[in-house]
This record gives sequence, structure tokens and C-alpha cells, in this order.
Amino acid sequence: MAENRVLKELEKRSAELHAEIPSAKQSEVFAAAVEAGYLTAIADGTLDDTERAALTRAIELLSRGAVIEWETEALLEECAARAKDKGAKARAEEVGKALKESGQAEAGLLVGAIVACATGGVDKTEADTLKQVAK
Repeated sequence: MAENRVLKELEKRSAELHAEIPSAKQSEVFAAAVEAGYLTAIADGTLDDTERAALTRAIELLSRGAVIEWETEALLEECAARAKDKGAKARAEEVGKALKESGQAEAGLLVGAIVACATGGVDKTEADTLKQVAK
């Protein structure tokens, strides 16, 4: 995976984010952040290997290594099922609401940005998804 400045930022901020997120809300914030990243990745219609690697690394950082590889795959499958069932745009809105309610929008937007930057920069479809989550 190419150098990803946003991934570096998450590496720096992960301890702070954990300290800011009440332990009772950490799993909710984590799930919403992962889904924000997934939705950003599929904005162009595919989840390619580079995006998957960036998302996997973001999950590893946010979970502080607590989520292992097979759990990551299960998380991504759940995200895919929700996006297929409700539509990616609707899910982006719901994820954004969940992040807003938790007071932790930054975590979701960081994960989304990590994925968007993984393949050479943020394209229009990825930017639109990040905007939808940010609303």
C-alpha cells in the first residue's frame, strides 16, 4: 500500500480517539467508522485490494489489534449486506447519524479518508460518500 498520510494521522490519533470515546460506546463508534470506510471504498462500485488493505489496517489501528483477520472479513460482509439491502447512500446517512449521536464523527471520517486516499487520492464518488456521512 502506498504512503497514506491519513493512515498516519489515524496511527497518531488512535490512542486519543480511544480515550475520547466512552467504553460503552466504543463498539458502536467502531462499527460505524468501519462502515464509513467500507461505503467510501465501494463508492466507485468496487472494493479493490488496495482499499481492502487500507480498511483492514484502519480496523487494526482503531481496534488496537483486538479485531483479528477473520473478524474483519465478517465486519466487511455485514457492511456489504446492509449496503445491498438499504442502498449505500441510505447507509451513509445512517452511519453519519450514528457517528453524530456518538459525538465521534472524526473516527468515521478518518477511516473513510484512509480508504479514499489508498488509491491515489479522493475521487468524486468517494468525496460524495464522505460528504453524505459528514452530513
